[in-house]
Amino acid sequence: MTLLAVCAVTFLQHPDFSAQAAPAHQEIASVSDPQVQKQMEIPIALSHLLPIGIKGLLCAVLLMGIFGGDSTHLHSWSSIFVQDVLVPLRKKPFGPKEHIKVLRLSVIGVALFAFLFGILFQQTEYIVMWWQVTMAIYVGGAGACIIGGLYWKKGTTAGAWTALLAGSGLAVGGILARQVYGEHFPLNGVQISFCATLTAIILYIIISVITCRGDFNMDQMLHRGKYAKITGDMAQQKSPGRLPKRKGKWGKLIGFDENFSTGDKWIAGGLFCWSMFWSGTFAVCTIWNLVSPWPESWWSNYWHVAGIGVPILISFITAIWFTWGGILDIRKLFRRLESQKVNHLDDGTVVGHQNLEELILEKPLEERSSCSRT
Repeated sequence: MTLLAVCAVTFLQHPDFSAQAAPAHQEIASVSDPQVQKQMEIPIALSHLLPIGIKGLLCAVLLMGIFGGDSTHLHSWSSIFVQDVLVPLRKKPFGPKEHIKVLRLSVIGVALFAFLFGILFQQTEYIVMWWQVTMAIYVGGAGACIIGGLYWKKGTTAGAWTALLAGSGLAVGGILARQVYGEHFPLNGVQISFCATLTAIILYIIISVITCRGDFNMDQMLHRGKYAKITGDMAQQKSPGRLPKRKGKWGKLIGFDENFSTGDKWIAGGLFCWSMFWSGTFAVCTIWNLVSPWPESWWSNYWHVAGIGVPILISFITAIWFTWGGILDIRKLFRRLESQKVNHLDDGTVVGHQNLEELILEKPLEERSSCSRT
């Protein structure tokens, strides 16, 4: 993306391309809305710069990305609504067929919302800032619930609902405010996202502390300590009497467990080191520029390497790696699906702070059979 933007700006601004870029400048000038005109500079430039064939390949990549992204979002948002909102509010759990039907209706609802929203919404943000504020609708509220619920024993349901409604409400309110006031609204998309997320976190902590009546049993929820169990596929994978391998400090930090092969550890460790390297680079460069700002030529060299050179190198590696690995994993997926045994009770229903299918497994065989029939 960075390389495409650099090429487009060069095409528009460099005198060597003035003749070829003249039609692009005319098309950009014909866009009446100043905000939309700015956002269309790069797409219009690329439409005139790229030759037939390459332009088609780029469109194909973008189209496949839209299919992949939208299909994931439809399933993700609809299942989140059903599992985290509808199921907990119902007193009677769904049956398997009813559950699937509700999920399908939820997918249709999300699709209709996206369709109508896309028709009625007027874009007033740069696309990256727009991504941030829309992401805050979910992450701003649910992020505090997920992290607090999994890692804090004093988190409560009241705190989670407060954070979810506040974070999502502020993000949506920011979008509406930008629609009404436009550039006159004092906060942009990134700032709205930050404020919504920070408010959700603060409210989650305050309301949880106020409403907490006792520490939640995190070990039971996460199947740790005395609640750790070996069931299903895990029982088949582990050999009796075999002691688990000891993990070092770095292994614990990265999250290694008994399911990690040697190759998995190298991959996870490499990704962890890669993330830490760029986090360190960010910290060092920030402090350096606060003390002694870099000249433009240094920044130009930095972005040539970090924004163009390194991504191009990685793209060649990952194209081969992901293609080959994806083919192997798809074959494994279909082989496992052929022998997969579906547990209809494993539908996300929680009874007394415990998954329904776990409660059934703990019952004697006779009671388990009657529960299954019920």
